[in-house]
Amino acid sequence: MNNIHPTAIIDEKAELGNHLSIGPYCRIGAEVELGDGCQLKSHVVVDGPCRIGSENIFFPFSIIGGDPQDLKFNQEKTQLIVGSNNTFREGVSVHRGTIGGGGKTLIGNSNLLMGYVHVAHDCRIGNNNILANYTGLSGHVTLDDYVTLGGQNGVAQFLKIGSFVYTGAGSLIDRNVPPYSTGYGNRFEVKGVNIVGLKRQKFSREQIAEILETHRIYYRSELKNDEALRVIEETFGESDAVRTFLDFIYSMETSGKL
Repeated sequence: MNNIHPTAIIDEKAELGNHLSIGPYCRIGAEVELGDGCQLKSHVVVDGPCRIGSENIFFPFSIIGGDPQDLKFNQEKTQLIVGSNNTFREGVSVHRGTIGGGGKTLIGNSNLLMGYVHVAHDCRIGNNNILANYTGLSGHVTLDDYVTLGGQNGVAQFLKIGSFVYTGAGSLIDRNVPPYSTGYGNRFEVKGVNIVGLKRQKFSREQIAEILETHRIYYRSELKNDEALRVIEETFGESDAVRTFLDFIYSMETSGKL
């Protein structure tokens, strides 16, 4: 049974799951699929096409699935797809994709988007990420898993942030950020390794030591990038943790934003 407040406005074409809680003055548009156990506290707007998984929580004044803020957008039928167990705090806005970006904005599972976070069109957000208050992702940004972005971060368009990254508050991120990194600044600079985050995710002492040495070679030695990568390959190339770092670097090298 669903608990729907009488002031909520729900389009007849919306598809609702079971055990929903939809509070006062919420609006759910056509072509919205809302999974089981979702909670819409109050004054939440969900527009479609949008597919939302189960057990998501939406706090007041969050706007989910809105039109992209892209001047090329011409009312094409694009999507927002959200997984399960995510929390969208007050005033969060998430926009659908654009044709030029593949037509989809994607959010995975168990993410926390704090107050007034903005996720623009065609972003790809993985799992278990935390975006602190007033952080904004420009269009076409990718976050992998277990990323923590500090408050009032801004991420420029077409960038990728690797898994287990931790950024300081007030950072302007205008470059791709490799896995395991921590840093801050306007403009953002990598300062070290997110050791606390790695320990929390049960990385072994040996893995953390390998990652620390990999970062030292790449960022702090006097070797040129290609030479540093060769040394890392020769020393730690068989390590799965280091391989994740190397694969990220290789995939981003052509962008010139590392």
